[in-house]
Amino acid sequence: MRLMTRKIGFLSVLAVAILFAQTASAALHLPDSSYYQGSTYYNTDDGLRGRIDYAVYDTDAYPNEFVGDDGYEAPGEGQYIYAYQIFHQPGFFNPSLAYFSLLDIGGVPIDDIDTRDDGSDGIAPTDQYILDSEAVWDFTDENKDAILLAGDHSWFLILSSDNDWDRGDYEIKPAEGLPIPPGGPQTPEPATVTLLGIGGLLALGRRKRSAQ
Repeated sequence: MRLMTRKIGFLSVLAVAILFAQTASAALHLPDSSYYQGSTYYNTDDGLRGRIDYAVYDTDAYPNEFVGDDGYEAPGEGQYIYAYQIFHQPGFFNPSLAYFSLLDIGGVPIDDIDTRDDGSDGIAPTDQYILDSEAVWDFTDENKDAILLAGDHSWFLILSSDNDWDRGDYEIKPAEGLPIPPGGPQTPEPATVTLLGIGGLLALGRRKRSAQ
């Protein structure tokens, strides 16, 4: 009976701690936009779970939103600033997040992308780039291990475009199966790998003959 009481007490404390962490993360959000703002939740086949806050700022109609008074600068010259922030859900079975990309902003080209410190101990991406019409933020270290852990949240991920508000599609991935960034390491073609293997075997045979 006493052991059961301890277990119930432990589970209660754990539930309160998780609820507190979720509530704390929910209190953080992007600067308010008078143009468009909201949230969406993700739950991928890879087991990644969390929330994305997003907001769009019209720099012509409201020049002091997101940029200006807050000390931020627009990442490009597009009229609209799109800002996103990832809140990776706390949990023992939530893999670390390595990759976030926006696949489409209404078919209008992305002018530029960047990040801004959220001022609340967020995780900064280690790389960012535009690939075709896709905006990518990379959350991996030098070993390609994911750094946005369960319970973490990201910096503000921002881009500029002349498109008049379109949330677009997004993609979130763990470290496995990440695409190769522009100029990054290329996977050898099968023929190249085979040739390297044959070369290694020939070198090993020569060493054996030399030893004899």
